Amino acid sequence: MRTPLKITCWNIEHAHRLVSGASNAAVAERRARIHRTLTAIDPDILCVVEGPAGVARIRQFAEEVLDNAWVPILLETDNGSDREYRMSGTQWIWFLVRSELVGQCALQAPDVWQSFTGQTRWSVHDWGRCAPQTHQHYRHPQVLILDIGQDTQLELIGIHLKSKINLQRIERDAEGNLTGAYLDEALRARVKLATEAMDVRKYIDAKFAQKPAPGILVMGDANDGPGHDVFESHYLFFDLVSNLQGDVLRAERFFNHALFDYPEHLRWTARYGDPLTGFSAANNPLLIDHIMISQALCRGALPLVANAHAGQVEHEAFERANAGAGSARRTSDHRPVSLRLDAR
Repeated sequence: MRTPLKITCWNIEHAHRLVSGASNAAVAERRARIHRTLTAIDPDILCVVEGPAGVARIRQFAEEVLDNAWVPILLETDNGSDREYRMSGTQWIWFLVRSELVGQCALQAPDVWQSFTGQTRWSVHDWGRCAPQTHQHYRHPQVLILDIGQDTQLELIGIHLKSKINLQRIERDAEGNLTGAYLDEALRARVKLATEAMDVRKYIDAKFAQKPAPGILVMGDANDGPGHDVFESHYLFFDLVSNLQGDVLRAERFFNHALFDYPEHLRWTARYGDPLTGFSAANNPLLIDHIMISQALCRGALPLVANAHAGQVEHEAFERANAGAGSARRTSDHRPVSLRLDAR
């Protein structure tokens, strides 16, 4: 294995549209720009969020968009049924790796995850309501097992948590407070988001019951993060990243954020307009895409280590590849995040 080992996570907007079979000039240009971006970043392992649905399409994506420079790691039990991956909709999570790493990688079946957490779905109490509903991962976390030698494995957990898209009409009362269906939908989505994060932590706790210092990385689009979020600051009083990182008082199980020592003005991965605060997209940078690292990888307990300044948002590669591109031809509305692991 070459070192440093570079891991990149990228939400590639509507990647399924790039392998529809109905190519046009805009699709061809997007493909070329995505390939150019990843060639510049040069990751060893790529976690694609919002990837195409199903095994056939991710293979097609690897060939047509990535020129097979990175190939997908599929379930060893793959019998042609996409149901084994436990994902729904058109936006799936995939791990793709350099060909020389294929023999060191395996994708863990979601059934193993569910066995460790003891649940496939769970009860959710909507805000202020006693009667529970059930919820489960719409896009089940995917786990890549990487053999790094010295009888040691890393677990890379790819996530894409529930969307916060809200199509209800914004309503306010006489004092300007949010009310009505928009508020209800927003709070329901965020409560479900929080329970998905807690399920991830439940899996992580199960790993600590098996090994004293597991090497685990959590990466992907959490659909949340530090920023101007009315609901987290006024209604729920927590941010989702804290749920994923864990309790700092349980020091060994607390996960460091790969971007904690990255310059603050560059610590963002997407820009969206906010109709509640009135911020335009240009003035609303958000950190939505994350890589979090277990302590064993930060303190040199494993053959690979995340040293200071190991994480970055790939702004330069993104900007260069998208120079002159309109919205229909740009690579994505998210920027890639990378982490470098060095030999200890």
